[in-house]
Amino acid sequence: MKLYFQIQWSIINRHMKEAGLNIILAWILVSISFGGLSMLFFNKYEYAGYIYFAIPLFLSIRIADFKRNEFLRICYGDQKFHLIRLLENLMISVPFLIVLLISKAFLVSGLLLIFSSLLALLPWDSKFRFILPTPFKKRPFEFIVGFRKTFLVIVLNYAIAIIAVKVDNFNLGLFTLIVSFLISFSYYSFMEDEFYVWTHKDNPNRFLWDKIKVASVFNAILYLPLIILLSLFFPYNIYQILILYGVGVFFMMAVVFIKYSAFPEKVGLKESIVFSVTFYFPPLILITFPYFYFQSIKSLSKVLK
Repeated sequence: MKLYFQIQWSIINRHMKEAGLNIILAWILVSISFGGLSMLFFNKYEYAGYIYFAIPLFLSIRIADFKRNEFLRICYGDQKFHLIRLLENLMISVPFLIVLLISKAFLVSGLLLIFSSLLALLPWDSKFRFILPTPFKKRPFEFIVGFRKTFLVIVLNYAIAIIAVKVDNFNLGLFTLIVSFLISFSYYSFMEDEFYVWTHKDNPNRFLWDKIKVASVFNAILYLPLIILLSLFFPYNIYQILILYGVGVFFMMAVVFIKYSAFPEKVGLKESIVFSVTFYFPPLILITFPYFYFQSIKSLSKVLK
C-alpha cells in the first residue's frame, strides 16, 4: 500500500517536470498561492465555505472510477482497498479542511470530514447497470457521459437549492449555481480520440464555436429550472443571478478552449494552474481567454484542415 502512494506521488511530480517546473519551487508556490487565495476568497465571499466543502467531495467522486476501483480491489483486497480510498479522500480534503478550520467554519469542516470518509465506503463498483436517459442528443458526448456520471451530484445540488429557498439563504442559492457550472466544467476533462475530432471536417474556429454553442445550450437545459427557482424566490437578486450565470457561460467558453489547447494530449498541470488562478481572479480571463483560444486553433489545425 505504501508503494501505491509512492507511485502516485511520483506521477504528480513527473507531471510537474514535464510542465518545465522545479518540483520544490512548484510545491512551495502552490501552497502559498492556495493559502493566500483561499484567505482572500473567504474574506470576499460569504458562501466560500460551501464551495470548499463541495470541491473536495467532487474530486473524491471523480477519482472513484469503476475500473480504477476494480484494479485496486484486485491488487490489495477489500480491506486495503477501502483504506486506500479513505486515505485518498482525506488527502484531497486536508488542504480545504485547514482553510475551513482557520476560517472558523467548524460545522462545515466536520461535515466535510464525515462525508469524505463515507464516500470511501460507498459501493461505486456495483455490477448493476442502468442506462440513464438524458435530455441531450448523441453528438456532444461530453454532456451525455458527464450527466450519467454526475447524476446524483446534480440531484443533490438541486436539493441544496430547495433548502436555500426554504431557509431564505440567497448565498446558499448562489453556491448551487456555481456548483452547477463546476459540474458542467468537469464534463470537458474527458479528451476524445483524435479520430472523432477529425470526422467533423470543420475548420478549427467553427469546430470550437460549435462546441461552445452546444455547451451553453445544454448547460441551460440542465440548470434552467435552478435559475427559475432562484429568480422566483429571490426576485430582488435576479440581477446577481443573471450576472453570475453570464460569468459562468464565459468560463464555460474558456474551459472548452483550455481542453483543446493541448489537443490531442490531456490538459496538463500548467493549464490547470492557470485556470485555477483565473477562477480566483475572474478579470484574468480577459488574458487567458484569447491565449487559450489561439492555442486551441493551433492544436486543432493539425487535425482539422
